Amino acid sequence: MISISDGLIEAIVLEEQIVDSLLMETSILERVNLSNSKFSSIKLADVRLVNCDLANLEAKAMSLVRVEFVNCRMTGFRASKLDCQDVLISQGDQRYSQFRFSHFKSSEFDSCNFEEADFYGADLTGTRFRRCNLRNAEMSKSKLVDADLRGSVVDGVQLNAEDIKGAVVDASQALQFAPLLGIRIA
Repeated sequence: MISISDGLIEAIVLEEQIVDSLLMETSILERVNLSNSKFSSIKLADVRLVNCDLANLEAKAMSLVRVEFVNCRMTGFRASKLDCQDVLISQGDQRYSQFRFSHFKSSEFDSCNFEEADFYGADLTGTRFRRCNLRNAEMSKSKLVDADLRGSVVDGVQLNAEDIKGAVVDASQALQFAPLLGIRIA
């Protein structure tokens, strides 16, 4: 088990690690490379990650409370059981990331590239997607009530009519979702 509190960790390469658990509180990570690492569990509270490489990071269970990911590479990132509260993911590359059955409470995504990301069955209630690329993202069975998708690219998003119910969309997105809802615009 790795436990870190009140730390500043900069420019460390820890790729391809296999770790039972990581507990981190009130810390900042800058330019840390954890790519291709595997964790049984990760718990982060009051942590900021800036310009970190988390590509293909895998965790069986992950709990994030008041965590910011700023300009992090998260391609192929996956967590089997992910619970998030007050999480911000801003900029960076999150293509092919897997957030299946995850729970996001009071969370925000800003200028993220979620192309081909997997949000199947995720609870995204009230989540804000600002200027995100959701092209071809899997969002079937997700809860999108009060999720704000305005200003994001939604081309090819995979979902059903019941999944989009209650989401906040802009006019151009409404046109894209109209056929899904059985609406013909003439």
